[in-house]
Amino acid sequence: MENKYSVETQKKELIFEILRSALSENELDPSVKAELTPSAVADIYALAKKHDLAHAVACVLRNNGITSDPETAGKLKKAETAALFRNERLKHVFGQICGIFDENGIAYIPLKGSVIRQYYPTENMRTSCDIDILIREEDVGRAVELLEAQEYKIGNRNFHDVSVYSSTNVHLELHFTVCENDDKLDAVLKDAWKYASKADGSRYEFSKEFFIFHIYAHMSYHFISGGCGLRSLTDIWIMEHKMDCPYSAAAELLKRAGIYRFAEEMSALAETVFSSKEQDEFAKSLLDYILSGGTYGNLENHAAVGMAKSKSSAAYLLKRIFLPYKTMAWQYPILKKAPFLLPFCWAIRCVKALFNRKTGKFLHEISTVNSISEDKLKRINLIRSRLGL
Repeated sequence: MENKYSVETQKKELIFEILRSALSENELDPSVKAELTPSAVADIYALAKKHDLAHAVACVLRNNGITSDPETAGKLKKAETAALFRNERLKHVFGQICGIFDENGIAYIPLKGSVIRQYYPTENMRTSCDIDILIREEDVGRAVELLEAQEYKIGNRNFHDVSVYSSTNVHLELHFTVCENDDKLDAVLKDAWKYASKADGSRYEFSKEFFIFHIYAHMSYHFISGGCGLRSLTDIWIMEHKMDCPYSAAAELLKRAGIYRFAEEMSALAETVFSSKEQDEFAKSLLDYILSGGTYGNLENHAAVGMAKSKSSAAYLLKRIFLPYKTMAWQYPILKKAPFLLPFCWAIRCVKALFNRKTGKFLHEISTVNSISEDKLKRINLIRSRLGL
């Protein structure tokens, strides 16, 4: 049978077909099944793994009786089993943490995947590497003490969360803010608790409007940092088709934060990909950017966006070395009391970059910046302009 897709686009188109089947719970079309040769399945597995979707692909292939070579079959089975195990561990720890907070009167809001997961055809289809829960900043100290008493290990405190680890090594990001260190986004995100209402026990829930806004705000932050992954698009499809949460319901907040056009285009892209609509050239460019970045984006995309903003590689690298005061202040808290020390902190940062394990990473970034083509920069500028970023 003649290939339905060109060699260049086959892998991408087939993974979209498989994910459509996974989300809609429909059987694959016979013409698609015919394209799923062992060689094609091996390629699809590699791309799906990059986006933490190998388990979803494995389930669809198994349900449709699609076979692959023994090595790929073993990887697919392992991915499906691992996703099921990971989901059960996350659910157990999530329930335990919620129980601790309920018993001790600590108000909390489950975030992102913890809410969306239940609307997928199966919960383990929507994997996550951690649990995200928001509490009030004044409750952080007490929450940490309670979790430590239950043998949770406390990690680093970052810009918006404290890392906590269960005895089974499940990672909890205990958020005390959902701000993203972006002025426009944070102008709305800082008021998160104003959009929350009490549910059961000490649990609160965001209003539909703010829940939608937070998903798109977080997505936009990752998008301009290198990519947001295909899983963000599956979340959008689930929100709109299973949760009655279209981006339009959060129009006012999205416009206030300057990401309404971003939400509009990403919603349209999810509909194009998972409702089998024809892709225009802009949709193809967006998908190429997302697919190349993997689940959390990559350095090339991050650097390309930075160069597009800075207008040159030299200006971009200078900005990467001499970070703005706001960013430096949370890396070097002393600056909050003594901002005049900023030049000294820049110097310390440069020394650390040159004489510790991050030296190779810094040199790799320089090499990556110098290898980015003019064509890629043009495409990034088009994307930024169309999305209003």
